[in-house]
Order: sequence, then C-alpha cells, then structure tokens
Amino acid sequence: MKPKIVSWNVCGLDKINKRLRIRNLLREWKVDTVCLQETKLKMIDRRIVRSLWSGSHVDWLFLTSKGASGGVVVM
Repeated sequence: MKPKIVSWNVCGLDKINKRLRIRNLLREWKVDTVCLQETKLKMIDRRIVRSLWSGSHVDWLFLTSKGASGGVVVM
C-alpha cells in the first residue's frame, strides 16, 4: 500500500469555511499525511486540527508563523 501524502500552500487557515473546504478535500482524496504551509497562525491546537482532519486519531506537529507569513502543520 502506498501512502497518500499532500503538501499544500493554503495561504492562511484563519477562516472556518476554508478549513472545512480543506477537510472535505482531504477526506475525498483519502490522504494519509498532509503538510499545510503558510498557515499564518501563531498557534495550532486540537480544535483547529479537528476542523481539518475528519478522523478521530491524528497526531500533528506545527511551526508557528512569523508575523503575517509562514507557519506549517503536518498531520
């Protein structure tokens, strides 16, 4: 089985509607691992991860943004 990995420049995750669209696409694509770049968020917590990942079991790591740019989350 080949894992499905997606790397995506999302240009910000501050709006819930955008996170829901990303969640739906990740579910449709049946992604195993995702790297979202340019999150532009200072903090990523369980609430944000749950709004992006539809499964109940997920681990994640993140790097915070610097000012109005940057930020990465890997799930």
